[in-house]
Amino acid sequence: MRTEVDEVLARTGGVASRSALLRVLTRNEFDHEVRSGHLVAPFPRAYCRPWDQDHPPIRERAALVSVGQPAAISHLTAQRRWGLTTPGSEQLHVTTPIGRHPIGRAPGLTVHRTRVPTRVRVVAGLPTVEPAIAVVRSWPLLPVPDQRAPAIEAVRTGLVEAAELRAAAERAVGMPGRSRLLRLTGLLAAGCQSELEIWGHLGVFSIPGLDHGVRQKVIRVGDASYRLDIAFDRERVAVELDGERYHGTREQRERDRRRDAALASIDWVTLRFSHARLHGDVAGCRRDTLRTLAARRHRFAA
Repeated sequence: MRTEVDEVLARTGGVASRSALLRVLTRNEFDHEVRSGHLVAPFPRAYCRPWDQDHPPIRERAALVSVGQPAAISHLTAQRRWGLTTPGSEQLHVTTPIGRHPIGRAPGLTVHRTRVPTRVRVVAGLPTVEPAIAVVRSWPLLPVPDQRAPAIEAVRTGLVEAAELRAAAERAVGMPGRSRLLRLTGLLAAGCQSELEIWGHLGVFSIPGLDHGVRQKVIRVGDASYRLDIAFDRERVAVELDGERYHGTREQRERDRRRDAALASIDWVTLRFSHARLHGDVAGCRRDTLRTLAARRHRFAA
């Protein structure tokens, strides 16, 4: 193995194009490195050491080198790079302007060519489409049951704003499933931050007498701030929708008790409904909430 190759790869993040390597090697030397297995090409025209070729960051960089600039990691690959839950295959996705014509096809790499200017940020050293664009462009590539999770996670974690996600979806004219994504962005803008809250919004609490609740209202108690799933300000009633993911452990339940006690100290009553009850006893959830609201209004009036 030639040290000149290692020096080039060290400068280029572990992947180099054929033309970059030919600046330090003759054609015969380059061909020898390839024939001997000292250099491998995960994708056409992009070379690395054989022990690096299965590392995701190396493969992503190799995909960009293979396509050539300008290009950016996109779709499901970008979604994963932004830390969003992304089920599916390990196929790599790269977006490049439509004027570019990458040579040939490569297994494991999908190249998307677009006429639309695409906003890009550098993530871990690689150009990557912005998270809202990644979520929108990944939407039709996912099975329908898996489509909503990345969008919900992106808004819940603050990675994107619901309005930003909606704007990106509105620009995706003709995209399969676009109307469903737009409906989801409306729910996210209304304050829903989980599938359980979406179900509560659509299936439980959007009825006369309960539709004045404010989603994701922040209440301060002393030095602490608490975000309420649904807040009924006039009656000072908080409704919490308790999914197993965030409320199932002993530590999480103890955290919830401390939170409820803090809210009670400023005269807020907390009602908690489990996933099972929200789906299995809709009428009971509505009844209990309506009765609590009526009792609080009666108390305040007295």
